[in-house]
Amino acid sequence: MNNLFEKWKTKIPKYSEVHKDLFASLSQKFGAEGEKKINLGKHFSTNYELYTYSFFLGLYNDEYSPIPDNEKKTDFSHHIQHWGSKSSAIRKDFTNLQENMFIALIAKTDINLIDLEKGELDEDQTIKLILKTMESYTNGGLILIKEKLEENPNYFLQPTSFLDIILDSRNL
Repeated sequence: MNNLFEKWKTKIPKYSEVHKDLFASLSQKFGAEGEKKINLGKHFSTNYELYTYSFFLGLYNDEYSPIPDNEKKTDFSHHIQHWGSKSSAIRKDFTNLQENMFIALIAKTDINLIDLEKGELDEDQTIKLILKTMESYTNGGLILIKEKLEENPNYFLQPTSFLDIILDSRNL
């Protein structure tokens, strides 16, 4: 299982291009912290933070929404293993978060772990299934964020809005 985690961390998950505007308005490509983040009007310092948040939002609300085949996918060219890999004065690294995401993905992906252990299930195919699950829950979370903004464009201007939407999740 450790090998599977190591392979998963080397991947770059994708999201639907219909959500590019959310990434542009809520997070900063290449990162921004502290005063710079505030001056840019961003809620997340990096794109992967918004991606991670959206994944858990989708997971907690059981919003499994695969990206339709006809939608173009994109990414922000950042491998999972590098997401929050550096500690700073503001936060610790995200290693535990990566592990928890992987555990949730294993629990939510239809994989026969015994067949995988026996070598009867291909590891690369299993990673593809895990990524599809990740992208589907993230897409579900991004859809929920977009719906909140459509209901009230100022919703996320409240200081606790991102916490509130998680706390209102159905499956906590």
